[in-house]
Amino acid sequence: MAGAGMRDIKRRIKSVNSTRQITKAMELVASSKLRKARERMEVYRPYFNAVSGVVSEILGKSEGFKSEYVEGAREIKKTLYIVVAGDKGLCGGFNTNTFKLHTAVEKEKETEACIIPIGVKSVDYFGKRNYEIVRSYQGIGETITYAEAKDLSDEVLRMYRDGEIDEVYVIYTQFVSMISQQTKAARVLPISKADFEENIEQLTEESESVVGEGTPELFEVTVFTPNEEDFFNLFVPQYVESMIYGGLVESYASEQAARRTAMENASDNAKELIDQLTLFYNRARQAAITQEITEIVGGADALQ
Repeated sequence: MAGAGMRDIKRRIKSVNSTRQITKAMELVASSKLRKARERMEVYRPYFNAVSGVVSEILGKSEGFKSEYVEGAREIKKTLYIVVAGDKGLCGGFNTNTFKLHTAVEKEKETEACIIPIGVKSVDYFGKRNYEIVRSYQGIGETITYAEAKDLSDEVLRMYRDGEIDEVYVIYTQFVSMISQQTKAARVLPISKADFEENIEQLTEESESVVGEGTPELFEVTVFTPNEEDFFNLFVPQYVESMIYGGLVESYASEQAARRTAMENASDNAKELIDQLTLFYNRARQAAITQEITEIVGGADALQ
């Protein structure tokens, strides 16, 4: 019996060690991808600063001008949610937290909803729940370009201008640090000054984010030709593009950071389990040796 127990323990040690090798490899892959994702965020920051700076200045200087992009221009009956999740699992609560936030926001809004799911997990989640899916994107997180984000933004803006939707939210995961990521719901359209300032604050003060530290630069003297309203309508599409692209690159970086942390924890847990199993194996081996010695001594005494 002891021999059978020792064989089982050795088999378990071998199995756990194989799992540890896999989780360690996944941790290293996630670290490499996270490094590239952070570099992409760094490259994007100046553009977001420039666009958001113009929009912020117009919102700060102008009061009461009319625009279809401004809050109050229409009654909100239907909301579009762009929900950014991961393409794979094994990243802790990353995907689950995204879907929980969407559920909470949708329940609070109580408007008709449609979805643009981004990521394999997001597509699978909403596909099984009978949501109206406008478009879906899978496997684009690692290779997403600004041009692809612009195509998505153009479709969203077309739907908004045509009255197919009245409100747009981007639900994504903000990259705060290597060990901390926070799910966020940013209302992109229609724009109110409060929503704009909240979005900027989320992306500037709380994280190592797509816009870096501080706030968008404002210029004391700016002359808009022909007027602020035309400039506002010109820059809102670029602001929407930048918000969508920012949510995508942040969520991808957050996914890799979450997976790296999850795999690191899994590797540490596997090592602890191997240590425990090794201890059990040594104790079982010692007990077996002691039993054999006892049997030998007992047999020798019986012969005397």
